[in-house]
Amino acid sequence: MALESTDVFVVQKQTGGKENRKLSFQQLQEALGSGPAVVFKGVLNMTSSATQPSDPAAGDLYINDTAGTFAWTTGDGYTGQVQVDARAIWSGTGWSVSNPPSGDIGVEVVQATLPVTVDSTDASQPIVGVNAAVTTVAGDGTVTTQSIGVVTIATDANVAAGDDNLVVTSKQLAATNQAISEAGGGTVTNVTGTAPIQVATGTSTPVVSITEASSSAFGSVKLIDSGLASPDTASTTLATVPKYIADFYLVKDFSSLTDIADA
Repeated sequence: MALESTDVFVVQKQTGGKENRKLSFQQLQEALGSGPAVVFKGVLNMTSSATQPSDPAAGDLYINDTAGTFAWTTGDGYTGQVQVDARAIWSGTGWSVSNPPSGDIGVEVVQATLPVTVDSTDASQPIVGVNAAVTTVAGDGTVTTQSIGVVTIATDANVAAGDDNLVVTSKQLAATNQAISEAGGGTVTNVTGTAPIQVATGTSTPVVSITEASSSAFGSVKLIDSGLASPDTASTTLATVPKYIADFYLVKDFSSLTDIADA
């Protein structure tokens, strides 16, 4: 037969005179703090007030099936958000709610700022990556594409080949600086000229020259031989000198000539 609340037990005190006393079953329940048993009542949508149990008993337990704002307002219990599988138990005066651990802790969303990337195809196991740094240069030297990202260290062979989108180490840069220093401070990459200066044979071993002068352009000239026995009347490119003129041509001011009486 089940015990009734008025049934009594006989107990002996362990202090004082150690008298025998009676104890009702109800008093024993209260002393042990035992309340009504927890009873699972089912799965409901706790974000809808329409699903709220109308006359819950203390100990009634429900499990939530929809994430959102808790909408059961009877009593003085929980207010806030509920996750799927949250538990709500009626205390007698209000709802006591506990969300599952996954609703209280842990990362829910992983976001990224370039150059970092996130592949959230599998939301529970997102893949975090990073873009490569890229610079694209057109044939005229104009930068057409430039993006921030991770870089790859160039090998000595990459440096020698001038490969794109690689970075050099301080050791490689020091070797380059040393080579420049030993070459006299630098290497000429391009030589051009303005008339009458002209440049030929590429840029690594340029040949610089001066064009010959003409009646319509500046340039270099060759002097006429001042030791000729007779005047050169055929040349159209040789430049004369004062001695050549004095030997073969009259001066403009005849008074400067030597007097015949002194010859």
